[in-house]
Amino acid sequence: MSRDDLVGVGDHAYLNTGTNGPLPRAAVDAMREQLDRDATEPRIGAQVFARWGATRDAARAALGRAVGAPPEQIALTSSTTQGVGLVTAGLPWRQGDVVLTTDAEHPGLLGPLDMLARRFGVVVRTVPAADVVAAIDPQTTMVAVSHVLWTDGRVLPLAEIARAAHAVGASVLVDGAQSVGNIPVDVAATGSDYYTISGQKWLMGPQGSGGLWVAPDRLDELAPALPGYLTYHDGHVGELRDGAARFDAGSIDPITLIGLAASCEWVEAQPGGRAGWLELAAANTRRARTRLARIPGLDLLPGHSGLISVAVAGADDPAALVAALAERNVLVRTIPGTGRLRLSIGAWTTDDDIDAFAQAVLAAA
Repeated sequence: MSRDDLVGVGDHAYLNTGTNGPLPRAAVDAMREQLDRDATEPRIGAQVFARWGATRDAARAALGRAVGAPPEQIALTSSTTQGVGLVTAGLPWRQGDVVLTTDAEHPGLLGPLDMLARRFGVVVRTVPAADVVAAIDPQTTMVAVSHVLWTDGRVLPLAEIARAAHAVGASVLVDGAQSVGNIPVDVAATGSDYYTISGQKWLMGPQGSGGLWVAPDRLDELAPALPGYLTYHDGHVGELRDGAARFDAGSIDPITLIGLAASCEWVEAQPGGRAGWLELAAANTRRARTRLARIPGLDLLPGHSGLISVAVAGADDPAALVAALAERNVLVRTIPGTGRLRLSIGAWTTDDDIDAFAQAVLAAA
């Protein structure tokens, strides 16, 4: 893999894939080709609609491969948050239902849960991430958590959480924004019932791409929250489409879906495929942690993913430090309320990137 294949990286230490990943050149080329076609050819006709359907099929299959699931179990969305919303808006909530979550969740998950509390009187219980399993009780209706916490990169034990939840009749909704493309994901093995996918982060797709995996035995209890032409067989209101495609979130631009599929396919074409890509990223993360641990004044939190949380001694304004690092072509982010910086380590991350971060921190200090 050449970093030249990742447009936008250039001479930057690109350490913020947890927000937006770099686009592979293959994805940019595929998107540009579709844009040129839209600009020069009619966007109607049988061939156009056949190509549109094939584009959706390719994106659905690509997302399925990323989580080890068949395409018929994947719905297409514009974001992880939309996937969460499709689930929370599609279930029959009652006043007093209890959703258990953690104190380290992203607003993309917490926002939809807040609306459940406001609209239906659902009780949202928040506990430390380490206490989720112990907090599950017979009153729990759903457990809604991240697979990888956006704050510090911790990986939650989803299979254990799911066993405890299912034992009391609760379902499990997972925010997969920081997991898919970052760590290996076998979605069925996690025990989840609903698992959301972000396209623009670790899968390095364009903005506005994502997916939702729905366990086959949960299909009929989840109602389509955004019903429309794509919800039904042949577009006629009545019989729902087979599989998770009935939950598709409308007509996502083909350019976006083409870019997402091309990004996934580019990774799969690398030596060792996606598994090799993830192994390389994990090796880079271990090496980055070793190098960061040697830097005076840095405090690292433990973690087992490509997200690394660090605190810089004497940095009273982390946002100002992030801005100063960006001026030196080092791209990281803060985590609000923690006083810490977050680094994202991918398969393209080099020792030079980590050294550039260290030098930029010292220079800014």
